[in-house]
Amino acid sequence: MTDWPAGTFMSRIGARAAERLLSLAPPQYLPANRVLISQGDAGEQVMLLGPPPEGENEESACVKVTSVLRNGTEAMFGIRLRGDLVGELSMFRDTPPIATVTSCSPLSVRAFPHAVFESFLEEHPEAWRALVRMMAERLEWADRHRAEFFGYEVEARLARVLVDLAERHGTPTSQGVALGVRLSHTDLGKLIGARTDAVGNAIRRFRSEGLLESGYRHVVIVDMERLNGVYENA
Repeated sequence: MTDWPAGTFMSRIGARAAERLLSLAPPQYLPANRVLISQGDAGEQVMLLGPPPEGENEESACVKVTSVLRNGTEAMFGIRLRGDLVGELSMFRDTPPIATVTSCSPLSVRAFPHAVFESFLEEHPEAWRALVRMMAERLEWADRHRAEFFGYEVEARLARVLVDLAERHGTPTSQGVALGVRLSHTDLGKLIGARTDAVGNAIRRFRSEGLLESGYRHVVIVDMERLNGVYENA
């Protein structure tokens, strides 16, 4: 398997290291809406996300990372695709996971005890470098995302995250660029810190202006440049 999405952990580590990692654990196939990691769990595993069973759309294989805050609000930290890792931070922190990881669609998972994954990293320095780079990029994204909460209105924040998701995970279609992940208005609201109705209003405006097409958990960006301009010109 060599067609891992660009930017994922598996796409960065080279064929030899990838083959070795895949050999360390068998795949477990999971349906949509299955919890892989629960916030506060005591488990000590790093999980590698993989494609779903044959016959399913592997391009949509993904999970969402969410956390319940002290006031009861659920926030979404991000989306992870096949080829990404989840649970890796637990190796560096002596505390339970701070987020819940839930499948958005059918996919496979390989689970590695911390000791096994650490040994793999020691055997493959390029994997260490890939892991550090991936974690740094996620931190940079989170810092930028947090700053935007205070500086931009809902429409600008939504436009930014839609463009970002399309650039990271999108697939070209005859209409434009499909988002690549299936998210509800509520999911998008959790991702940008906005109410579901505010996200719905923004989506309707973008649709009426010809910036995108949308359906149930489905978004196709028709005009990426103009949609990005909603954020850039805010």
